[in-house]
Amino acid sequence: MATANGSEKIEVDVNEVRREALEKADEIRKEAAKKLNTAAEAIRKEVRDKDADKEAVEKADEIATHLEKTATYLNNNTVEQMGEDATEVVVKNPWQSVMIALIIGVLIGLMLRRK
Repeated sequence: MATANGSEKIEVDVNEVRREALEKADEIRKEAAKKLNTAAEAIRKEVRDKDADKEAVEKADEIATHLEKTATYLNNNTVEQMGEDATEVVVKNPWQSVMIALIIGVLIGLMLRRK
């Protein structure tokens, strides 16, 4: 009987940790979306204030648009939905996913090594 109570306690603790992690991830998701929109606005403003040529304005607008699309994706999807999307991409493109993970790992390793 003690084992059953211990298992139930662990399950409750795991569910609580999962809930807290999802709440924190959701806060980060919302904040990231705000920052992406702010960055898009800043890029457009900077290019306008500098009186840049047409090509620079077009490139800046393209970058800002991509940032806004990413912010919209973050605003319109839950953390769970984004996880499902990521899983789908990995299943469809396993080798690309491995290469991206490897590159990210190397970059993080290099950054940590410098400190």
